[in-house]
Amino acid sequence: MTFPRRCLGAIAVAVVAVLGLPTVLGTPSSLASGAGKLTIAQQGFTVLGGGTWRAVVDTNGATGEDLMLSVSSHRRITSRGDLSDIDNGDLGDRLDRMTFEVASLPRNEQGRLVLSVPTNPSVSTSSDLLFGTTGVYPVSLELTADNQPVSSTVTLVHHVTPEDLPDITAAGSLRVMPVMLLVSPPAVVADGSVVTDPDFAAGVQTLVDSYAGAKVGAYVALPAGQTSALSASNADLLGALMGERPLHSFSATTFTPLDASAMATAELAETYASQLRAGEDAAALALGVTPDRTTAVVNEGLTADGATLLRDMGTRGVILTPTALAESGLNGQLDSSLTYRARATDGSTLLVQGIDETFAKVLTRSDLPPLARAVRVAAGLVIQRSSLVGAAKDLSLVSVALGTSSGAPPDAQVLRQLVRITDTDPALAMSATPVPTGTETSGDLVTLPERADDGLMSVKDVMDRLEPRINSTASMLGEGDLRAGRWRLMHVTLASSTANEALRAGLVDTLTAETNAVRRAVGLPATANFTLSGRESELRLQLRNTSNATIRVDIRFRSAKLRFPQARQTVEIPAESNTEVVTMVEARSNGRFPVTVELVTPRGDVLLGSETVTARVSALAGLGQVVTVVAALMLLTWWVHNWRTKRRRSIEDAIDASGHPARKATTV
Repeated sequence: MTFPRRCLGAIAVAVVAVLGLPTVLGTPSSLASGAGKLTIAQQGFTVLGGGTWRAVVDTNGATGEDLMLSVSSHRRITSRGDLSDIDNGDLGDRLDRMTFEVASLPRNEQGRLVLSVPTNPSVSTSSDLLFGTTGVYPVSLELTADNQPVSSTVTLVHHVTPEDLPDITAAGSLRVMPVMLLVSPPAVVADGSVVTDPDFAAGVQTLVDSYAGAKVGAYVALPAGQTSALSASNADLLGALMGERPLHSFSATTFTPLDASAMATAELAETYASQLRAGEDAAALALGVTPDRTTAVVNEGLTADGATLLRDMGTRGVILTPTALAESGLNGQLDSSLTYRARATDGSTLLVQGIDETFAKVLTRSDLPPLARAVRVAAGLVIQRSSLVGAAKDLSLVSVALGTSSGAPPDAQVLRQLVRITDTDPALAMSATPVPTGTETSGDLVTLPERADDGLMSVKDVMDRLEPRINSTASMLGEGDLRAGRWRLMHVTLASSTANEALRAGLVDTLTAETNAVRRAVGLPATANFTLSGRESELRLQLRNTSNATIRVDIRFRSAKLRFPQARQTVEIPAESNTEVVTMVEARSNGRFPVTVELVTPRGDVLLGSETVTARVSALAGLGQVVTVVAALMLLTWWVHNWRTKRRRSIEDAIDASGHPARKATTV
C-alpha cells in the first residue's frame, strides 16, 4: 500500500472540520453565565512525528488579557477499556503541557482561536508537545482566567512516528464498512393503504445527507415496502437516493419486514420466500438496482432454524445489529472486524458478523457533539487495527461493520467527519466497495439458539383462519381487480416483525369487512315457482350485483326429480346490474318438485346464498308419450292373443262333441 504524500512532511496534520467534545469544569463569577465554554470547532486527528497538531477552538465569548489556554498530552491508550476510562475523567498520566496566551493566538473569520501545537516524538521541550511512540493519545485543553479554571475539553490524536509509518503502510489499512438498516413499520396500514412512515423518510434523508459529495458509501438495507411507497410520496427524496446509488450496495429485504427466525418457527418459509422475491422486485422498480441476497442485515435474534431458512433463500452471511446480537445471546462475543461460522439446523453453516456494540453507542451519544463521536470511533478503530495486526490477521480480508444499535443512520455530520478522518489516516480507510466479506476470518464457530420465541404462532392461527376467506373471496373478483393483491399483502403484514397489535387488529377488521361486503353484494331472487310444460325446458333466474365492481359467482341447481345438464355454471355480473341466468331442465315425471339454487364462490365453494323454488311439471312430453303408446300396444296385443286362444279352445271342444276327428289347429 502506498500512502498519499499529503500525509507526509509538513502537511502531516489533517484539519478536520468538526465540532469538539466539551467538558465544563467551572465558570468564574466574573464571566457571564454560559460564556467561556470551550469547544473545538476543527481539529486534526492524525499527526506524523514532528508535525504540528492544529485545532480551531471557540471560547464562546470569553475575553481578557489574563485568559490562558493550556494543551496537555496524556499517556497513550491501548485498549477499549482505556477509552471508557476517559468518560469517567481518567485521562491517565500527563506526558507534557504547553500554555498559550489567548490574546496572542490568531483568530479566523468567525472569531475562533486557531491553535497550532508543534509536537515531538521523543523529548519534551518548551516549544513543542511530547507524544512519544505510535498510538492514540488523549489531549486535554483547559481555559483559565486569573489561574482559575473556566472550561475544558478532551479529544484524541493518533500519533505516528516516521519509523512506524512504513510498517503501517505495509500491513495496510483497516477497512471500515458502514452498515445501515432502516427499521420501520410495515408500509401497509390498518385500512390496507400503503403509506410512507415519516421516520423512514427521515432516515433516508439522513442517509442522503451523510454521503452527499462523498466518494465512499455504505451497505444499506431498506425495507422494500417503504421504499416502494416513497416513490409515490416523495419522489424528490427517492431521486436523491438514486443519485447516490453508485456509492452504496443494497441488501435484499422482504417487502414486508419479516423475522426469518420467527417465520421458520411458525413454518412460514414459503411466505418468507415470496416476500423476499416481492422485495427484490420492488427495489429494482423503485431504485433501479439489483439487491444483494447473499448477505442479510438482521435486527432480530437469529436462531439455527432462522439460519437454515436464510441459507435456503440463497443467503450466505448475515450482519447482526447490536440489538440482534443481544437477542441471539452473542453480545460481547464477536469482534466486529471478523466473520464467524454459525451452525444451521440442517448442518450447513452461515457466516455471521456483528456491528460493533461500543462504536454503536458512541455514534448515537446525545451528550457528545458530532466531532467527538467521530474522533472517539476513529481512535477505537486504530486500537482495533493494532489488535488485529498483533493477532497476525490479514487486513485485506477483514472490514469492520460499523453502525448504530438498530442499524439506523447516525447524525450525518458524524459520518462526514469520520469519512474525512479515515481518508487522512494511514491506518484506516472507508471501504471503497461496501460489500461484506464472504470469507470466514475468525476460525470460531458460534452457537445459535435452536428456536425463536413462538409469539408468531398465535398470529399464524389468525392468518390460517383468514387465508381461505381471502382466497375464496378473491376468486369472485373480476379481471384486473386489485383488491386480491391488496388483501394478500394485508394478510402477510400480520406476520411482520414490526407490526404492533393495534395494526394487526385493524388489518383483521378491514379484511373481514371488505370480504364480507363482496360476498353480500350478490343476491338470489326471492322464492318463486316455475312450470315445466314439456320434458325439456329453460329455467331463468335474475342475479343482482349491488357493488361497484364486476363480481363472479358459481350457481348450482339440485333436485331429486329434475335433471340439470349443466348443474353448475360460473356467472359474471357487471357492477350495479342484474344478470339473467338460463339453464336447461329435464323433467322425469309430472308433479311438484323442490329445486335448490345455491350461490358459491368459484374457489373454495363457500356458500353465499341459497333459495328453494318449486318446479311444477304439468304434462309429459317426448319420452313420456312414447312410453304411454308402447304400454297401450302391449295391452292390446295381450288382449287379442288371449281372445284367440279362448276361441280356438271353444272350436275344438265343439268338434269333439260332434264325433268328428280333431284337426291340427292352424295359426291365422
